[in-house]
Amino acid sequence: MSVQLLKLIHSRTVKPDALPNMKAVATDWADFLTDYLPTELSQKLSKLIADVPEDDHILHGDYHIKNVMLQNGESLLIDMDTLCHGHPIFEFASIYNAYAGFAVLDHNIQKEFLGISYETSVEFWQKTLRKYFDTDDAAFLQQIEDKAKIIGHARIMRRTIRRGRLETENGRAMIEACSSILSELLPRTDSLTF
Repeated sequence: MSVQLLKLIHSRTVKPDALPNMKAVATDWADFLTDYLPTELSQKLSKLIADVPEDDHILHGDYHIKNVMLQNGESLLIDMDTLCHGHPIFEFASIYNAYAGFAVLDHNIQKEFLGISYETSVEFWQKTLRKYFDTDDAAFLQQIEDKAKIIGHARIMRRTIRRGRLETENGRAMIEACSSILSELLPRTDSLTF
C-alpha cells in the first residue's frame, strides 16, 4: 500500500512554481560541498545533478513509514511540509536516508527514529525499491540504490557541516563516512536518472 501511494504521488504533476524544485535544492547541496570534497568529486556531483532533467512530478520529500498511516484500510500521507517537485531519484534519496543513510554509523538511530531495527529498516528500503520498480533484478536495484546514496549522502554531509558538527567526533566521523561513500560511487556513476 505504501508503494502504491508513492507511485500515485509520483504520477501527479504540478505547475513548476507551485512547489519547491528539488533539483534546485540538491544543486545547492552540491554547491555547498565544493569546499569539502576533492575538486573532481565536487565537479562530478554538480554535473550529475545538473544533468537530471527538469520534472514537474510531485515528490513528498520525507517518505517513510512514520509519514504513511493506515486509516480505515486506506493509506494516509502526513507531514506535507516537505512537498516538492522533481525527478523521483530525489525522493529515493530521501527514502534511502530515512531507512539507512542517517544510520550508516550508528544503527541504533533507526530504533530511536523509526522504532524498528536497522535490519528491518533496510528491509523496508529494499522492498520499497523492488515493489516500486516491479523487479528483483539485483544489478538494476543496486544502480538505483547507488544513485540514491549519492544524493542522500551529499545531503547528510552538508547537513552535518551546516549544523556545526565538524567540531565533534561523531560529526567528523559522519562527514568522513559520507565523503568515503561519495568517493566510491561518484567515479563509477554516469547518470542519476533511471
